[in-house]
Amino acid sequence: MGGIMKRLTIALSFLMLAGCGGRVAQPVQLTRAVDPSLTCDHLKAEYDNNLKRRVELTGESADKVGNNIGILLISPLFLDLSDTQKIEVKALLARNGRLEELARGKQCPVLAQVQTAAGN
Repeated sequence: MGGIMKRLTIALSFLMLAGCGGRVAQPVQLTRAVDPSLTCDHLKAEYDNNLKRRVELTGESADKVGNNIGILLISPLFLDLSDTQKIEVKALLARNGRLEELARGKQCPVLAQVQTAAGN
C-alpha cells in the first residue's frame, strides 16, 4: 500500500508541475467604466500602448517556440502549450476597435492618423 501512495504522490507532483509551463492569460477588457470620460489624448495613449504590447506579445510568442524546444530536452512537463499570447492579442485588437469607435464619436483627429499609419 505504501508503494501505491508513493507513486500517486509522485504522479500528482508531476501533474502540478506540468501547469508551470506557461503563464495565465490576462486579456484587456473590451470596455471600461471610464471609457465615456476618456479624452482624445487618453484614447491615443491607450491605443499606442496596446500597439506596443501587441508587438511584445508577438515576440513573446516567437520566444515560446524556442523555449519549448529547449525545455523538451529537459522535461516535456514544462512545455508551454497555452494560447496566452493569442488570447491577449485578440483582446488588444478588440479593445483598439472599441477605442477607434470612441475616437470617432469624439472626432479625435490624432487617433485617426494613428489608425491610418497602423493599417487598422
